[in-house]
Amino acid sequence: MELNQTSICYYDKRLDRIAACTETADTIVPDTFPDVGRVVCAYGTAAVKDQTPQSGRLLISGTVQAVILYEPEGGGLRRLTVPVSFAHIEECDGLDADAVCAVTCRTVAVDATAVNSRKLSVSVQLCFSIECYCKTECEITEDVALPGIQLRSTMQNVTLIEQARAYPVTVLDDITLQGAEGLSLLHTSCTMHVSECRAMRAKAVLKGEASVQCLALQEDGAVRVLSSSTPFTQIVELPEAEEGDSVHALVAVREADCRLEADGLLSYTVAASALLTLRRARGVRRIDDLYLPGRALQIQEEKTMLHSMPPLAPFSAEASEALQTAQHVSHIVSAGAVCCGAKRGADDALQITAAVQVLYLADDQQLCAMQRMLPLTMSCAAAGDVSQIELNARASSAGEKGMLLTVTAAGMASPGETLAFRHITAAEAGEKAAGREGVTLLLRYIDQERELWDVAKDCGATVDAIRKANDMAAEVSSVRNTMLLIPIQA
Repeated sequence: MELNQTSICYYDKRLDRIAACTETADTIVPDTFPDVGRVVCAYGTAAVKDQTPQSGRLLISGTVQAVILYEPEGGGLRRLTVPVSFAHIEECDGLDADAVCAVTCRTVAVDATAVNSRKLSVSVQLCFSIECYCKTECEITEDVALPGIQLRSTMQNVTLIEQARAYPVTVLDDITLQGAEGLSLLHTSCTMHVSECRAMRAKAVLKGEASVQCLALQEDGAVRVLSSSTPFTQIVELPEAEEGDSVHALVAVREADCRLEADGLLSYTVAASALLTLRRARGVRRIDDLYLPGRALQIQEEKTMLHSMPPLAPFSAEASEALQTAQHVSHIVSAGAVCCGAKRGADDALQITAAVQVLYLADDQQLCAMQRMLPLTMSCAAAGDVSQIELNARASSAGEKGMLLTVTAAGMASPGETLAFRHITAAEAGEKAAGREGVTLLLRYIDQERELWDVAKDCGATVDAIRKANDMAAEVSSVRNTMLLIPIQA
């Protein structure tokens, strides 16, 4: 007996989820600051300092710079910064120290409550988008060479991630903004967009854009939105890559350090991690069934699972929601949204949980903030599971006391599937089938439709022998309402 066994080595996606955690801290208002009258709004910028995969878990830690905007009892606006440390553990079976991971941490909401005029209690809600890949090796049996064995197999096409690597990406820029003199930063957010990722011989070219959006406070208490973007290009070593290979990049921002000088010079440094995955398609023969005519077949086998992951496809979707406010909305200052969860629903629907924060002015020009956790349903024709979702929010005044919020989702979709294969470690012929001594031909009526394979297997014959005895064409694979002559194995 000979076994045609194939060893397959690839990277399996062990972790792909959105997780959350909440951290709290108390802070005393510095002596040089006035008493707290009313907390207007609070924002947070998260920086991931460490992401360490271990045996069965991923450790994530970092710091959130929480910025609280409040009105003193005497009027005006003051800005207070509070650092809040965070640590999160994500459990995952099969995760090891060599796993390749990408973690994006976003601040969902910052709640600041005045305990008294000199003390604030700060609560920070964080959302982690996590992807981790582990190197996996498995065995598959594609053929069994045993005299007389009948084997049915099909060629299965699978797309496997043959390489996953992470590389640091840093983007720096200095931009002088017109009319930004004397402003102080209130909040900074940064996103990285990949416009091109292609394979060259033993290398990969990554192109994209880093977009920075800032909220800045003027001396008169008005809040302005500052935006800037910087293109980047990076060529990295990817020894396994060949021209035409399918390479995908997931860029996760770890930290964005922004400074706004008094003369209006905006300087920022964005530190990110680019996770590159190289996919290749291949054909693998899958054994569907096997038997030995006239004898029992004793086999030892294991089930092997392969996760086929075709190239990702971009998608976009949109939903609108009418929201009520406590007062009339005179002007929208800024709107933002963070994806806190996503799943596929019925009829191509995409169900997203979005954390939304809108900063607006009331009729009396008082600055107000609204934070909501919204369930949104969007139409999404892209097939497969969705990931790497970025949300963009815009709002407008609607009615006497309300606003219309529109959220656009953009991400990647993959119709991946898990395929089962057989790994046969041993096969040998057993005892002859009992009760058929001297019988070489059966006559059997087949009423309901059955495959010839199943008839042959049940009777101890072969499909070719049945076709020959009954003058059947080679393409006939099933029969019904017919009498069959079945030559059986002696």
